[in-house]
Amino acid sequence: MDRRSFSRWGAAAALAPALVLAGTGPAGAQGYPDKPIRLVVPYAPGGIADTLARRLADALRNSLHQPVVVENKPGANTAIGAIQVASAPADGYTLLLATAGTAVLNPMLIPNLRYNPATDFTAVANVAVTPLVLTVNANGPVQTLADLVRLAKAEPGKLAYASPGTGSSTHLAMEILLAEAGISMIHVPFAGSAPSMNSVLAGDTQASIDSVASTAALIKGGKLRPIAVTTRERVAVLPQVPTVAESGVAGYNVSTWYGVLAPAGTPAAVVERLNQAIVQAQAEKPFREQFEALGLVIPPPLKPAAFNDYMQAERAVWGPLIQAKNIRIE
Repeated sequence: MDRRSFSRWGAAAALAPALVLAGTGPAGAQGYPDKPIRLVVPYAPGGIADTLARRLADALRNSLHQPVVVENKPGANTAIGAIQVASAPADGYTLLLATAGTAVLNPMLIPNLRYNPATDFTAVANVAVTPLVLTVNANGPVQTLADLVRLAKAEPGKLAYASPGTGSSTHLAMEILLAEAGISMIHVPFAGSAPSMNSVLAGDTQASIDSVASTAALIKGGKLRPIAVTTRERVAVLPQVPTVAESGVAGYNVSTWYGVLAPAGTPAAVVERLNQAIVQAQAEKPFREQFEALGLVIPPPLKPAAFNDYMQAERAVWGPLIQAKNIRIE
């Protein structure tokens, strides 16, 4: 099993008990929900996370027969929204759309973080996987990952790569790639994907790893050249783009993800009811097709305990890298 991946859903799903989708829900949750549910998104409106949350909210509304209201609480590398949910009543009426950064990376990156994802939240369900893609300026000389490696070795310490921010999963994905390819590049962090990609377009930096969803429009418009995807297999929306592993860095497999968390102490029956509703949403063809068209992947569903185990395993994977690179968000 590849310990560098954010997307090992299959192995965990195989350990999960069979899903029960019929009936009115687990014993003890028959009265839930009886009022609106809040789904907190720790990002600004308009992005992929917001789109995913609003579509999920619609599906949950149909399944749970209560309004599901999306609230955007961006800031502090998703910590603002996470803190709000961690401090909410543990009754199933306040949920968090979390990312790997929220649930795994932040405690390792942010000194004095005001929440602990391992103890302040209850795992509910995994929702989607986000493949990443390595891109360069479409007008530049780099055509393949091998070209980038050769150029970096010929000019050590001169090339730079952009990221949407220090400590982001995309930043860490690039650090792993550099280490395994045996090259070095200067890290130039930006406040988000748009300025990061703009720096590659302007030629101020030579490469960037970001989500397929974030880069798709620029790739389609011929402004960014995709040279490798970071997942074990090729991505459906970029079928002609090889994987990093195919391009010479064997075993490389990195992606990030979205999942739903609830405050710690939320009753198990309520968590199970929510898990069932999310699994039902994932099984709907329009839900899957909408996000697969944007470059997301709907993974095999996990029961809450298996999703929790998965996040714990990820903390053990990424801690040593962050410590070795001394990566911090101040």
